[in-house]
Amino acid sequence: MKQKGSMTIAMSLMLLAFLPLIAVTIRASQTACARVQSVNGIDTALYSLFSEYDKELLETYNLFFLDAGYGTGKLDIGQMISQAEHYAKPVLSSGMTRCSIQACGAEGFRLASDRKGKAVEQQIIRYMKGNLGAAGIEKLKDKLEENRTILQQQEEIQAQGMEETVPENAAPMEGISAENNPLEIIKSLKNNGFLGLVLPADTQVSEKVQPLGEVLSHRTIETGQGDFAQMDVKSSVTDKLLIQEYVLEKLGTFTEPGKEGALDYQAEYVLGGKASDKENLSYVVNRLLLIRETANLAFLYTDAQKRAELEACAAALSFLLLIPEGMELVQGVLAAGWAYVESLSDVRILLSGGKVPLIKDSTAWKTQLENLNQNTSITGGRGLDYEEYLRILFTFAPKEKSLMRTMDMIEQNICKTEGRENFRFDVCVDAVSLSFLIKGPNNMTWQADRFYTYDM
Repeated sequence: MKQKGSMTIAMSLMLLAFLPLIAVTIRASQTACARVQSVNGIDTALYSLFSEYDKELLETYNLFFLDAGYGTGKLDIGQMISQAEHYAKPVLSSGMTRCSIQACGAEGFRLASDRKGKAVEQQIIRYMKGNLGAAGIEKLKDKLEENRTILQQQEEIQAQGMEETVPENAAPMEGISAENNPLEIIKSLKNNGFLGLVLPADTQVSEKVQPLGEVLSHRTIETGQGDFAQMDVKSSVTDKLLIQEYVLEKLGTFTEPGKEGALDYQAEYVLGGKASDKENLSYVVNRLLLIRETANLAFLYTDAQKRAELEACAAALSFLLLIPEGMELVQGVLAAGWAYVESLSDVRILLSGGKVPLIKDSTAWKTQLENLNQNTSITGGRGLDYEEYLRILFTFAPKEKSLMRTMDMIEQNICKTEGRENFRFDVCVDAVSLSFLIKGPNNMTWQADRFYTYDM
């Protein structure tokens, strides 16, 4: 038997009442889906954009930055925005709730050079903490503190001076004559320039020059947009230590020159900031000589045997110069000169790859007062090597200057790579805030703001 269906008027009216609600629900769902799709598209755009990081910066220097100059050396935020739109479009235009970008703009962006390289500093510190570990950092801190204490003690000994001697108790040293006068030898050595006296035999100093007007720390640079100060990590006492360790790990030195770089002695540039390898090496050598002079003079003041030799030589010279009453003055000048000659020997050992202790003893002393012209051994088996003495010099260098000069070297090294001649640190981005105006279904529009950084 055939069944017949029917609908009451009440049911019809009820369905009519629910239809608008169902339509609104469908539209709201469509809008919600479109918003989710927009978020996915924008996130995809930013992830894809920042995946274009500079590979040489990462592989060689462990730094994450996007070259917003795109090989031109000139900041091109428009190109960066176009890239973001390009990556977002495939996601936005797919599916049933298709969307499109009406407009896109940069609310802010941070460059590598902003706030004196704060972004680079934070990345270096993060990398070095992971590389050294807590135990390694503490070991370095303890060693540097120990060295700093030793240097301070030696300066105090030097400031106190040498105890007064009794001239008539000193027997003149044999072999001192007008032809073998230590004072004249010391004077001649000082007049000949120190760099040639400390270089190992057959060493050729690099002739490379990097014009300072081209480097980041000296030229007019681009600046970012927006306030990213809230991203800055509070500085700690170890930050300077980590930056200097990064320099010694990534940049070349005299004993281990940089390969195919703007300069060979790159760590020396970070310390000296001069245009040429020769000038930077001279700067470092001069400061090493000062450190070693203080240490050597402290040893001469406190070692009984060396003081006896100084008294004997001063007695011989005072009679030779016919000024017996001036023995104490001669002894003081002689001690300073002997310490300087010994320092020349010390630095020559360091530049040859040897080691020199911060605190000398009689077995580590190389030069002989009665024959200062004699070439001393350039071997050194214990103590600190050249790199460890550079660490001491870095403790006296301002962190901001060290960081900017490190960026100078990294930038110029990359510029020496074929095809990268236009690389500039001040067009490299590590954080950006983009604003998108999205058009969705039913001609609805809404704004979406997104922030991205390599620190996330």
